[in-house]
Amino acid sequence: MGEITLLKRVPNKAEAEIIKSYLESNGIYVFLKSSTVPYGDGPVMGMGGPVEIWVPENSVETAMELLEKRESNMGGGSENDSTEG
Repeated sequence: MGEITLLKRVPNKAEAEIIKSYLESNGIYVFLKSSTVPYGDGPVMGMGGPVEIWVPENSVETAMELLEKRESNMGGGSENDSTEG
């Protein structure tokens, strides 16, 4: 699979799981990591803080295109969303 790259940070695990499911349904492996580690995940097992979405380096461009398409179909994303690229 090679190296993985940070694709995006989202406010919580619920949103991260939705994006993970969407990307994986389009054939992209996704790894989620709490942004609060090593300080803990918050009061509800991973629901309490930002989550990083990581994908294989060779899938970053496709993943970004899929997310842009998804967000435009949903009427935009959150102002707090950040992407790396």
